[in-house]
Amino acid sequence: MDSFYSMESKVLRNVVTRYPSLDVFDEKIQYLTQVKKQISEMKQSVDIGWLRVNSLPLIKELEKTIEAWINAHTAFLLNNTTQQI
Repeated sequence: MDSFYSMESKVLRNVVTRYPSLDVFDEKIQYLTQVKKQISEMKQSVDIGWLRVNSLPLIKELEKTIEAWINAHTAFLLNNTTQQI
């Protein structure tokens, strides 16, 4: 295990971790919230000729996926801020 840590210190000697500013996160979260709102306002069923398409399952899945991305961004901010304190 000591050899791992010595190799790690040599490899990561000049590596600097940079995090985006809070403004970047804020813009992304606002954008995702806006997209989620647009998706929720979509029609739940559409008639295409004689075929009726129920898009509610797709809308719900997209909303869940966007909510997961919003939560991922928020959780990263929370965890990163807590670690820096």
